[in-house]
Amino acid sequence: MPPSALPSFSQLRAFVALCDHQHFGEAAATLGVSQPSLSQAITALEKRVGGELVERTTRRVLVTPLGETLLPFAREAVLAAESFNEAVSNQGAALSGTMRLGLIPTLAPYLAPIILDGLPAELPRLLPELREMVTGDLLDMLNQGRLDAAVLAIDVDLHRAAAIPMYNEPLVALVPRTHPWAGRTDVNTAELDGQELLLLDEDNCLRDQTLALCQRYSTHPPVAVATTLSTVLRMVAHGVGITVIPEGALRLLSPDEPYAVARFTAPTPVRTIGLAHRTSSSRSGDFSDLAVVLTRLAEAAGLPMEPVVQTESEAGSNGQAGSDRQTRSNGQAGSSRQAGPGRQAGSSRQAGPDRRAGSAASSPS
Repeated sequence: MPPSALPSFSQLRAFVALCDHQHFGEAAATLGVSQPSLSQAITALEKRVGGELVERTTRRVLVTPLGETLLPFAREAVLAAESFNEAVSNQGAALSGTMRLGLIPTLAPYLAPIILDGLPAELPRLLPELREMVTGDLLDMLNQGRLDAAVLAIDVDLHRAAAIPMYNEPLVALVPRTHPWAGRTDVNTAELDGQELLLLDEDNCLRDQTLALCQRYSTHPPVAVATTLSTVLRMVAHGVGITVIPEGALRLLSPDEPYAVARFTAPTPVRTIGLAHRTSSSRSGDFSDLAVVLTRLAEAAGLPMEPVVQTESEAGSNGQAGSDRQTRSNGQAGSSRQAGPGRQAGSSRQAGPDRRAGSAASSPS
């Protein structure tokens, strides 16, 4: 293809958007152009490459084999151009402008309000657009350039995204109030074997983290699988079984609900919360600053947290999920650094045997 026949940025951008949405109307709305303009850009690109990239149907758009082959290259070109423009516009500027920030569903209900309430004072020029979706969808949106960053549990395969660890969030068992584990602080993960376990569906990373706790012990299938954390909590309240949840989620529970908390013995199971972004982004420094701010806001709001202790291999490779990440104990994490001025991470958590889930909802922790 001679240089004069090279596709334009607008044509490549139109092609990528159409493949992502598989609908002319939705793709045009995303790009802020008319459908005829989008169609003309696709037709012009097809003439340049000498073949059909998409099949037009009455309802949806189907990507052809040629389109599937060329799509990764088009996407990389679009992301590179957007990163260039981003670098130019952000020269010498602090965190500002629109930030499309994703959150996983097991974190968003209690972290999103903290971000929306606290971020304007910390970063008044930043305009966050929060979007809640499961981990796989977040990473897809991130790699497609439809999100700028995502706050999620980074103990998973991040699909080539880079990750900035923020803090470790302890996991606890939520049980019916009449359960023998109610109020215990010495539960061993091996005891999960034989329990009536409730899980989230396969698209949720908390399911994988829960299964990882008991994969060496449990041979019992889950009693039930639900799409949302709220459904799982309702099942626990009705005595259907028990579940494992992030300790921060306890603040979502009402003191009147028939739940109780059981805590695991050291080393306490945790999930590592971090900020993921594209490795190609020119704003890696901004994302590091944002991760610090978000961690500070979460700590100030009293979310249970422990410092992240990275191995040498993890410290040298942020983009890889820590498959060899070890479960940390409270004492190990707390001794490595202060979580904030004058306060140890997680020092606000009460571990008393009579502490109910409901009390966490009203306490600052």
